[in-house]
Amino acid sequence: METRRMCCLQLFCLILIGLFVSEIYSSSSIVSNIIDESIGESFEENWIVSKTEDYLAKSKDIVETESKGIPKKPRFLCLHGHGSNATLLEDHFKNWPDFVLEKMDFVFINGPFPVDDGLFEWFTSDEDFANFENFDEGIAYIEDRMIELGPFDGVLGFSQGAVVAGVLPGMQAQGVCLTKVGKIEHVIIISGAKLGGRMFPMPKLAETAFSSPINIPSLHIFGETDIARLNALELVEAYVDPLVIFHRGGHEVPKLDEDGLKIMFTFLKEINAIV
Repeated sequence: METRRMCCLQLFCLILIGLFVSEIYSSSSIVSNIIDESIGESFEENWIVSKTEDYLAKSKDIVETESKGIPKKPRFLCLHGHGSNATLLEDHFKNWPDFVLEKMDFVFINGPFPVDDGLFEWFTSDEDFANFENFDEGIAYIEDRMIELGPFDGVLGFSQGAVVAGVLPGMQAQGVCLTKVGKIEHVIIISGAKLGGRMFPMPKLAETAFSSPINIPSLHIFGETDIARLNALELVEAYVDPLVIFHRGGHEVPKLDEDGLKIMFTFLKEINAIV
């Protein structure tokens, strides 16, 4: 009798232990599920446990979202005037406010042909500008520098450099130059003139450059007392929807007054330098 009682007691204890272990396991599973769900939600929020395709898609969305509204900073190759150099032209732009200059990246280079000690030109002309030499070589030199220092989005020129800058997009469109570099998307022309106009003859290499209007954003800057103002107007007419800053000064890179700044910011919007 005593032995049977002991066996029953042991069996009862085993049943209790089994129930206790089962309860612990069940509770652990619940806790584990809660922890897993919590971690899963946290990881999914950070895309750590997302499928590869989802992760890449979400990453791409973030990159695209962050890039929207961020303006591009266009790069301009800058061409100085006759008998000048890159440093002198760069100094002229100290007239412009920093909040304009910081929207663009200007790269200043020297012309290929020496005029005097440390001074250069883009082509050689006689006193009456009736004839000039080295034009083809000067254009080839510019293309070489664009390859070396580029890529560039646009070209800026002052005086003789503006004459060259003004004709380059049309020449490139005709396939006669700059065939190894990207398209010139926009130009800034300061105190320029049109080749083939009243002041300069048309070199053979550029004879078709203005055969059709040049349809890129362009900003033309010249002054009331500018010796090149009539020639600058001829170049303005060669472009589609040009923007013009007509200042009260002469043959110079002018300070930008309130009206000039308004036109400048219109141009910067056109070339996506600001939004």
